[in-house]
Amino acid sequence: MSVATHLGLADPDGEVLALAGQRWSRWQMSHEELGVVEELADLPAWLRAADWDEADRVLLALAQLSAPDGADDVAATTALAWVLLPGASLLAFRLGRLSPRIDEILAAQLWVEARTFPWQRGHKVAANILMNTRKGVMRDLGIGDLGDRTIPFPPSAQVWTEAAPSAHPAGPTAEQELLDILELATSKGALSEDDGEMLLSLARAADAACPARSGRGHAGLMAPAASEAVAADRGVSARTIRRRAARSVSALRTVCGTDERASA
Repeated sequence: MSVATHLGLADPDGEVLALAGQRWSRWQMSHEELGVVEELADLPAWLRAADWDEADRVLLALAQLSAPDGADDVAATTALAWVLLPGASLLAFRLGRLSPRIDEILAAQLWVEARTFPWQRGHKVAANILMNTRKGVMRDLGIGDLGDRTIPFPPSAQVWTEAAPSAHPAGPTAEQELLDILELATSKGALSEDDGEMLLSLARAADAACPARSGRGHAGLMAPAASEAVAADRGVSARTIRRRAARSVSALRTVCGTDERASA
């Protein structure tokens, strides 16, 4: 079963969403931000085209309508959870190896986060709900934080337009996960694009070399065969490559929040 199925949201024309659709025009009267579309059914498409700030204002209105200390309308919780399903589905896909019940656990947590989002001081609604959903799932499974590598997602990101299984049919490969981390690090300015390309080249070279000793904490990136191959391609010394790689790996650890755990 999917996250959507556990929430009763797999059918956009089903009874669960019908009430939210019926109340949409009433919500628009009290929250002008929702006037961006005439029908709730049109909201996902609008979110995909909207910029982050515009989408955030709409989602915040839904969060206020949903919250017990707001309008306390569970139909709004349904609507908010529904438009967050693409991101939640990707989370379930990424965390699927942790539990055979991951869809059920994540669906329950997504509902809680959509229902209780702190709308009075809230911002980046989609990103924070998804991030808190992930943290809640990890907590429920008794697993420590693995680093928030897969979120936040702006509503305009590709995750909102593609279902997770079609993005990675056989599951995320090691290279894809590395690309995700590098994308996060470069977006935060922790790495330059050239540093990211160098690390990816090192990872490929290390995989091809299959080093018997990978080097503590560097997964083979510091192996002589890998650094020498990349150095030759770039026209610099292997020592320079290893020095840059060490700095870049340190930056990745900082971005992913792993420094403290690695030294513990």
